[in-house]
Amino acid sequence: MFKYYVIHNLEKYRKDRITSELTSNGVNMDDVTFINYPNKKDLTYKIKKKAVQKGIKIADGWIAVSYKHYLALKDIVENSYPYGVIIEDNVGRFVENIPNRLNLYLKQLPEDWDIVYNSDWISYQDIDEEEVIPEKIVYKKSNEITRDQNNEVIVHGGTKSAQFYMVNLKAARQLYENFLPFNHAPDMWMNELFRKIGINSYWAEPSLIVSYHSDKELKKIHVSSASTKSLFNKISYSNLKSKIINFFVGIKDF
Repeated sequence: MFKYYVIHNLEKYRKDRITSELTSNGVNMDDVTFINYPNKKDLTYKIKKKAVQKGIKIADGWIAVSYKHYLALKDIVENSYPYGVIIEDNVGRFVENIPNRLNLYLKQLPEDWDIVYNSDWISYQDIDEEEVIPEKIVYKKSNEITRDQNNEVIVHGGTKSAQFYMVNLKAARQLYENFLPFNHAPDMWMNELFRKIGINSYWAEPSLIVSYHSDKELKKIHVSSASTKSLFNKISYSNLKSKIINFFVGIKDF
């Protein structure tokens, strides 16, 4: 039912770790495709010319990872998969069976949903759009920039990073057909696309994943799920700026 894609940078420990996370949380690896190409060293002039908007300068790491997201969307469309789940290989830990949680999302989502984001970078409760209530696990997210009471940006649109999201075939086709050329990292670029083509974005709450915010944390394979959850539950909106900084530093690994 679900086709999974891992945005991968070829480091063995990352593949081993994400494979372990997926298999231990209910994912059959026969349903998983690793998007291994291109990496920074593979970015030819031809690829950059095709992928990046004219006159825009983007770090090679961002170009590589954004193009891999494009290739995942392309494969969903070309194979007519009803649901694609796109995962970056530094996503962190999952807190429960993945297919079970995805099926729960499908039961709660309206017919016109397009994409569902999972991340603990920020809570839906922090954006003041809809009341978070017990038993409800998916919430509509505006595609507009969300600001706090001091007019500072909280989130730039409908995305919630690009670590883990489920997209249906209709939306995958719309995104694929409009993805190139891009002008930013995948989540920031998709925010622009959502506003342009009218994608219906939803956020999962609570998050299915516990994020790692540095490559050092990612390598701590033997950290228990309980201690990891305890650590990241302490991270609140007040820490958002430092989390974002760590996220941007992490892109150098692609």
